[in-house]
Amino acid sequence: MADGVYFLSGGLVMHYEREAAVEQVGGSEGAFPKPPSVRNELSGTVAGPAIQAGAIHGDVNITMTGQSLVAEPTDDALAEELRRSSQIWRARFSSVDLVNLPRMAMLAQNNAVAAAARKAGLDSTKPFGGQGMAPGEFVRIVRPLFETWDAEAVTLSESTVGKVHRGILVSFESVMRCNNPPEVPLREPTGVLAKDPHLVFTIGTRRVVITFDPRWLTTATATTTLHDAAEEPLAFSGIGTVVSVSNGGQIRISALVFGQPQTLVQAQFEYAKNSLLPDPPGLTWTDFQNELSHSELPQLQGNQSREREGAVHRKRIALLFDEDAVLPGQIDQDVLTHVSRVVPEYRRDLGVAVASLFFNGNGAAPADLAAYFLAREPALWKSLTVPGLTTLIRSRNLAVCTVSGLSEEQTADLHQAMHEAVNSYLGCVEVDRNLPLHKQVLPAHDDYHVVGAELRLIYSAARRALDEANGEDLEAPLDEWRQKGMFRSVEWEEDLEQSATEENEASLLIEAWLNAQSE
Repeated sequence: MADGVYFLSGGLVMHYEREAAVEQVGGSEGAFPKPPSVRNELSGTVAGPAIQAGAIHGDVNITMTGQSLVAEPTDDALAEELRRSSQIWRARFSSVDLVNLPRMAMLAQNNAVAAAARKAGLDSTKPFGGQGMAPGEFVRIVRPLFETWDAEAVTLSESTVGKVHRGILVSFESVMRCNNPPEVPLREPTGVLAKDPHLVFTIGTRRVVITFDPRWLTTATATTTLHDAAEEPLAFSGIGTVVSVSNGGQIRISALVFGQPQTLVQAQFEYAKNSLLPDPPGLTWTDFQNELSHSELPQLQGNQSREREGAVHRKRIALLFDEDAVLPGQIDQDVLTHVSRVVPEYRRDLGVAVASLFFNGNGAAPADLAAYFLAREPALWKSLTVPGLTTLIRSRNLAVCTVSGLSEEQTADLHQAMHEAVNSYLGCVEVDRNLPLHKQVLPAHDDYHVVGAELRLIYSAARRALDEANGEDLEAPLDEWRQKGMFRSVEWEEDLEQSATEENEASLLIEAWLNAQSE
């Protein structure tokens, strides 16, 4: 390298300069020459590493000092990361303590809350105080709505708390203390944090402050609860908008909704109060965990032990969906897409069926239907709970997709993939055809057979005869799936067992008709 040469590295311009005379170290012949001096022209003005180059016996020795450059995430990258972190917020409350009706209008889901307010007889332009029994009736109506809510928000956690910014919608749950608990009569906030009521908790090293307008506390009980939280921290869950992030890292959130998460004991008591039938065999306390709460950390139930090699037990599971939130054929495509991702091609031998899910109570309460659908001894593998399924039966039109031939590990992977990617997905339960309710409400025959990279559409003799009689294009369903490009080949496959059953039933009908004609 020549004297006085500049070179570029990582965007830094460095200057290499050799002294005019090589100074000998030691002052005698054969002594090592002193390396030439190195001068960084930009020293002290550039953040990041410095690069030095010096000649040793004619070679160039390059060293880097200081910390390596780490590219700061761009605004677009940070926004994309937060988007991936966001998920549907739902909560099962024991009490709904605050609903800021005017500010709820910012959410697309506000129509359901506004309808609940009208049904309860509330004047939504006025705070709850002084409206008699209407706020209590409103809480009764609105509480189950939040269990099936569809607001998409960033969950505030250690991994996201340092990335949120002003204006973003976040969900939160933690044990919190209330500062300046509200006094009656409830007044409009002053805007001074030192005076106004607010909830406080920490995530890692960050302090989170939840501010709220006390005029939108739902009942006098909610006010009492906040006074209790001033003495002893209590668990609160909710959703709100980030209004500021200070230089010191404090995050301030303006609450839209908050309340206390339902506990396992409260869920068991509510079930006992509403149930009309004896408890089904296998019903345990784990069936009442609040799967929508972070504090109880619910786990997928059933035998979750690792399967031994060579002893894999294949399962059939039922995946539940909000039928009103999907288009025709969407469930089929969503499930087949994610099944193909979680099950290796060489292991695929799966049956899939899609149908509407109708729970015929016949006098049973929704809580009974949920319990008898989920309980068994030994326990079924499931993500649903009795309180959660009870709410779904009451409030949703449901669809179901059954998938057979999955290992326990693949079942868990499919549940996780569906939960993260499909908003209409509600949860799953292992299928046991010996359970009367499973036999009654779940589809009896598969619609698809997935074998390796091949998709087979299932038909039976009676169904084929009906399609031909109606002039249906038998190639159209195949072409539709071929155009999606998800499978190497798409073909028809006859359900021989079902065809034999239908032919037997048909022969019995014909025999009965002939006998009737001969009499």
